[in-house]
Amino acid sequence: MHELTRWLRSDFVFAGIFLLVIGAANAAPNSVLKGKAMSNEDKGQWKTHCVGRLLIDLPSDAEYVGGSYEYAFATVERQSMEHSAFRQEVDKLEAKLKEGQHKSGSSFLLAKAVPDENTQIFGYWANENRSSAIEISGYKWLQGMRYLIHKRANYEKMERAVSRMGTTISMLHTRDASPPTAPGFCVERAIFADEGRSGNESLNIRFRLTKYPDVVVDVATNLNAGDPPESLLSRKPGVLSALGVLGATLGGVRNIKEGDRKIGDYPGQEWLMKAPNDHGQQAHLFTWEAPGLHADELRPQIRIDLQSGNFDGGLDPKPISMTDQQMLQLWDKILNSLRLRPTNGAKDSTEKKPSQQSNSDVLPLGELVRTGASCPQTGYWQCPENDIQGSTRLFHAGDTMPPAIIKRDLSFVERLRGSSDQHSTGTVWRLVRYEGPNVTSMPMSPASDDTIQPPSDA
Repeated sequence: MHELTRWLRSDFVFAGIFLLVIGAANAAPNSVLKGKAMSNEDKGQWKTHCVGRLLIDLPSDAEYVGGSYEYAFATVERQSMEHSAFRQEVDKLEAKLKEGQHKSGSSFLLAKAVPDENTQIFGYWANENRSSAIEISGYKWLQGMRYLIHKRANYEKMERAVSRMGTTISMLHTRDASPPTAPGFCVERAIFADEGRSGNESLNIRFRLTKYPDVVVDVATNLNAGDPPESLLSRKPGVLSALGVLGATLGGVRNIKEGDRKIGDYPGQEWLMKAPNDHGQQAHLFTWEAPGLHADELRPQIRIDLQSGNFDGGLDPKPISMTDQQMLQLWDKILNSLRLRPTNGAKDSTEKKPSQQSNSDVLPLGELVRTGASCPQTGYWQCPENDIQGSTRLFHAGDTMPPAIIKRDLSFVERLRGSSDQHSTGTVWRLVRYEGPNVTSMPMSPASDDTIQPPSDA
């Protein structure tokens, strides 16, 4: 099931997601499972984890494997290191940027800010040919951990982008094992302490059970930049169509449970199945999805997956360690534990959003805006992808800039799962034309840069 594992670790895209439910009630259990059951100790020892703005309970032996995070339109990475190594890393980067020569004749390094001895922020060209998009990297050392916050910005907005990075990185604080009570977005061993608003945030993380190493739990959330995605079970016809062709080859895809399932305040759907993995074993694939609400940090898209028979990361293939009944018990307990993290001051999601930006000031052509941000200028905006809805589209000031929707070929596993062939991805929109004949054209931003690529989804 290596292909499935790679897919589970890929960036979080709800429009193309479809995973699940368990199999064969009449399937004969593996001989090694005879007499084996989860002990009372296994059932009784659980630990609460903070994931984004949510809490979820997992068995105490569940180890964090890794994942990806995005916050305030920036990716977030963590690495364990001593403070001396942190200093060496940022000094080495600064020296490299100063040595690099841009086509304008300047060095790659454009701006630097040092808010304190544990924080440094750099604005720089990624290569000698860039003329519009620059990189903004914020480094922060917190109690033996180096955090790297990275985003892309418009060259003309560099000063503001560096300032905003300073604001974002100043909100990052370490946290202990217990769930924090202050509002904010939890990442690995830290939290962005905010007031419940970020404008953009997502995570896709994995845990593995030590006592049952073939069993993994994946949790993913994503703030809806556009309309909520298509529901899980509405994609089922595509799956059944694919199974009509592939069923004989797969030999034993078994669907045992599906339907609507509301967890707390989050309406969603689940689909559980059992299917052969890469080693010919009948492995469990369970998924629950909640579509969330538009632009609501407290009600994002949510996906939870539970999988057996996962041997990625160099693990030796072994028999599936849990029976159907054990997996169902584990699934129900994990799923029912999902809830919004209580805080001592979070803003209610019904609070009104800030008023839309005024369109009285005409922005220059070439202005860049990322998916999820508010459109600053009525006009025609273009993205580098071949968007099925049109790569050049009219947006009005105050509109939320959408992701790009592109067609893609589906893999065997994706067809089995019923994944959509329409892939939603964050992008960078560039203002290319004003609306109407009465708008006076402003000077073009630094020459249009065809090398600009949208940031990866996280």
